[in-house]
Amino acid sequence: MPEVLRSFDETVLDDSGAYHARVIGAPAADGMWEGWLEFVPLNVPDVQDVEDVARPLISPVESRQPEREYLTYWAAGLTVVYAEGALRRARNSRADVRARAVEMPASDRPAARVTTLPSRVGPEAVLDPFAVGAKSLDVLAQELRALGRARLLNIISAYDLNRGSQNLQHLNDAQLITLIVAAVETAVVQSR
Repeated sequence: MPEVLRSFDETVLDDSGAYHARVIGAPAADGMWEGWLEFVPLNVPDVQDVEDVARPLISPVESRQPEREYLTYWAAGLTVVYAEGALRRARNSRADVRARAVEMPASDRPAARVTTLPSRVGPEAVLDPFAVGAKSLDVLAQELRALGRARLLNIISAYDLNRGSQNLQHLNDAQLITLIVAAVETAVVQSR
């Protein structure tokens, strides 16, 4: 949003009258900061269409800086002589400029972040006991015997085969294999 970076204390004069000058800055679409000058007439003649005469003159962009602080530094160093030149540029490039209405946000905070959790938490199981067991329970038992204890516990956890939430640490590998095969056999029989 544009902001006044500096207001001149001195009056800026030209052939048409006296003006109050101020430096305006705003972020540009490309992330840079742009600065220009506005000149508000101080002596408004007594005419019918005062609004047109009293409309400020606005210069084209006078400076582009990468940061607001740099643009503020530039504005602080401007002289009245520079402002008089900017007034001539504003008069020569006078365009009908309308200020945009200040936009107000519709929200006071961002929307809540939606987080989707995977259906299974933990390491991926090295084999699907139901896919293998549906073909042959003997092959399932043989493949399970080739796995270590950590992988067996992982399969039990990943496929929720410990429905009673019992402590499995005291079971040996053969008992873990029996638990997996029995759970798969029960599921296969129920699905038929």
